[in-house]
Amino acid sequence: MTKKFEFNWQIPVPEPLLTGCVFDRWTEEKDNNELEPSCMFKVDEYGFFIYWKSEGREGDVIELCQVSDIRAGGMPKDMKLYNQLCNKHGENVEEKSLTICSGTDYININYQHVVCPDAATAKIWVDGLRKITHNGKANNFCPMTALKKQ
Repeated sequence: MTKKFEFNWQIPVPEPLLTGCVFDRWTEEKDNNELEPSCMFKVDEYGFFIYWKSEGREGDVIELCQVSDIRAGGMPKDMKLYNQLCNKHGENVEEKSLTICSGTDYININYQHVVCPDAATAKIWVDGLRKITHNGKANNFCPMTALKKQ
């Protein structure tokens, strides 16, 4: 007699990621370094996407299956941007920071750097995002779930 197999691919999204939190986001590119304050970050209920929006700007979204790493910490190399962050968040900015690394391949990687309100919030988000993104079963869900995602 065969045993019934229950294929549950979904990992529950932690509540703090569903309700969201306001972070400061910064980008550091060759020609453009900018600080985007007060971005509301959230993860959808299925753990498919992380998205953010700030006042007066267009929102953005990352598909979590494209996230390759969630890194704790991270500081800008640009001293002007570094000083802006230190003036707003104090000297322990690195403890409150996290970096989301994403892309369709390992050559063209996009970095989303965020500064959380406190170190405990940063740890919750790093652990929660790692739990969702390191879900091998999510790569094998059924076609109906793929339609739900779309």
